[in-house]
Amino acid sequence: MYFKRFFFFALIIIATITAGCKKEKTQAIAKVGKTQITSKEIQVQLPEAYAGDQRIQNEVLNQYLYEVLLYNAAKDEGFLKNEDLQTQLKVTTIKVVSQFYLNEKLKNARVSEEELRQEFEKSKNYFQQKLDMVVLYYANPQKTSLYKQILLNPYPVIVNEVNKLGPNEAQVAPISENLGVIYYSYGEDLFNIISKLKLGEISDPIPLGQSGYYALIKILKLYPNKVEEQEIKEFLNNILVSKKQNQIKDSILTALSAKYPIQEGVKK
Repeated sequence: MYFKRFFFFALIIIATITAGCKKEKTQAIAKVGKTQITSKEIQVQLPEAYAGDQRIQNEVLNQYLYEVLLYNAAKDEGFLKNEDLQTQLKVTTIKVVSQFYLNEKLKNARVSEEELRQEFEKSKNYFQQKLDMVVLYYANPQKTSLYKQILLNPYPVIVNEVNKLGPNEAQVAPISENLGVIYYSYGEDLFNIISKLKLGEISDPIPLGQSGYYALIKILKLYPNKVEEQEIKEFLNNILVSKKQNQIKDSILTALSAKYPIQEGVKK
């Protein structure tokens, strides 16, 4: 009976938010006990892609009403004084506020037309060639010759043979991508290795950082790939903005570390 009454109440609230969608986002749209709920509280919980989806808004609102009910009960019954909960609230607050702070500092990062033009001229030809390759990942470098023998086979046979070894020993993955994306997504060192391989050629073992794993790459197919200039520039703009944001982030963290020195192992 309670849930039926609550569902009816929720429907009334949904009608309220629908009818008042042109009002200010901070205007109260519901009240649970003494707690007011604003439309902005609902909006900040919506994924950006669903900002205008009334059905999703209704679902978020319904869930939030339940959560406010539970929060009010927890508050009245003294749960907010619980030490574990206070720790969780502190950690959550720090994470949310710090991410919001960083987003605000990074949101105005821009790339100039000249920067974009230079990057485009440097890499535009990479985007016009596409390749299919197979990557074999493994942990034991002493078995490299065995894995190279496996890679001499057609792709279906390679997959079958690697599956016999088990995922802890070796894994195989197909990759189909143009050289431009490889250059910016995989790093210049790996790009230089891949771009020099010929059709059917197998690379030397490639150490994968500190993971302890290695990779062998075999080129299965090379073919032209027409990518429009605007598409390339949009991709490059995103890459350059992200790079600039990382630089700003590093600068901010360096400055803040000097202002607020970090000390580990500090006791009360």
